[in-house]
Amino acid sequence: MDEIKRSYSREELYELVWSMPMQKLATRFGISDRGLAKTCAKHLVPVPPRGYWAKLEAGHNVKKTKLRGTVSRDLHSVYIGQSQSQLSERSRQAVAAAKLQRAAEARTRKDLPPAETSKQSPTIETPGPIPHRFIAALVAQLLDAEPNKEGIIHAPGVAVHEHSRDRAIVVLHNLALACESRNVRLESNEKTLVFISDESSTAISLTEERRRPKHQPTPEEFEEYRRLKAKRDKERARDTWTFGRIEPWPEFDIVYTGKLTLAYANGWGRGMRQSWSDGKTKPLETIVGRFVDGIKLVLVAAAEELRIATEKRQRREALADRRGLAEKRENREDERLSFLLSIARSRREAEDLRTTIALIPKMDSLPAEYQRMIEWAQRRLAELEVKSSVEAIQAHLVEHNLYPDPDELFDPEGDPPPKANYWDD
Repeated sequence: MDEIKRSYSREELYELVWSMPMQKLATRFGISDRGLAKTCAKHLVPVPPRGYWAKLEAGHNVKKTKLRGTVSRDLHSVYIGQSQSQLSERSRQAVAAAKLQRAAEARTRKDLPPAETSKQSPTIETPGPIPHRFIAALVAQLLDAEPNKEGIIHAPGVAVHEHSRDRAIVVLHNLALACESRNVRLESNEKTLVFISDESSTAISLTEERRRPKHQPTPEEFEEYRRLKAKRDKERARDTWTFGRIEPWPEFDIVYTGKLTLAYANGWGRGMRQSWSDGKTKPLETIVGRFVDGIKLVLVAAAEELRIATEKRQRREALADRRGLAEKRENREDERLSFLLSIARSRREAEDLRTTIALIPKMDSLPAEYQRMIEWAQRRLAELEVKSSVEAIQAHLVEHNLYPDPDELFDPEGDPPPKANYWDD
């Protein structure tokens, strides 16, 4: 089956969505109609309103919304489909290999007896008084950190409630062990916790889930509320109006649930997993190895994406340089032609002057004005002969570098293609 086209310009997408119902078009791309509508909205492409196709089928006159132009280059090209489809071949192979490895591990656990399966479960190591060297400085900062008014303690890359301080240290210690066993490192600086692999490095974070349930007032708070309400009612009876919230309790409570999350902090994912959290049966400490494997995979894909982007940028720069050379060659051709035409004009003028001077009557005495004209013509002829001499022409050619050898404007690939549109670099 042929691969469906997924890259379009805004104009092409506009024609598509106005040629058939969104649900039918979305099915062709293997996505939901809501997902296709979001893609159109992101790229400022109008879509048919509700009931458009029914009215059109019934023979009513329906209005087609015009596509407005946009100056943003990011909106000009549209990709439709699952984000992982945009990965390079190398990245897709890495994703597939990781999935196969995980499936093999799952089959192994399923085939083992219960006793052996429990042996295969990841062990949780407590750091004791001396944590792993990767996080020793970070742990010292966590132990010294003072909680804020919500009870949160902060350290580079870490933000958890003070009640989760000890557990956060255990998670970081096991994360450091998982990194060391996979030949990657953890480092902390003044602001972030950094994950470093052979491909690249990135900031990671350890955070705790924060919820805001609606506050349930206590009897004492209700009593205070009734007192404040009665006071305001009396003021309003005296025509003194005040506004604002008088409930003496917060609208929401801040609750930290103890659920910890490790996340890749840079936001680039291309459809790949970016965070790992406590599960119903598996705490975060037992899946730090998966987190490390996942982040390594993300960094491989990011490095590949950077390589592709760098190659594209280099090709654009090379093409821009070639177009710059082509423009200089064109300007030089104009200058060459202009100079050659000026030589031709000078020589024609010199020839006309020689003929004119030769036809002057041979008289001992000419009128004064006539004589001065002849003298001027002779001076002009001398100037033109000097101007069109080999020496003068050679000096001009050298000064303006019109015929250099070697030619610094030579392009071995020939003239580059012209720009097709404004966005064509």
